[in-house]
Amino acid sequence: MSVKPYNLEERLVNFAAETALFCQKNPTDFTGQYYGHQLLRSGGSSALNFGEMQGTQSDRDFRNKASYIT
Repeated sequence: MSVKPYNLEERLVNFAAETALFCQKNPTDFTGQYYGHQLLRSGGSSALNFGEMQGTQSDRDFRNKASYIT
């Protein structure tokens, strides 16, 4: 059994990219577009929020930003 490194940032970016590719295949009717856009926004936001959290200046700022993610 091999141990994989815990690289959350890379995994979130890959998830956002895979979500974008998945959304391209959605139907073009109203329902497909509506839910596709929502999925695209939510799939990409986790990587952006994580990146913002990593750019904090202090431990207190980090805890504050991390509390918004949960």
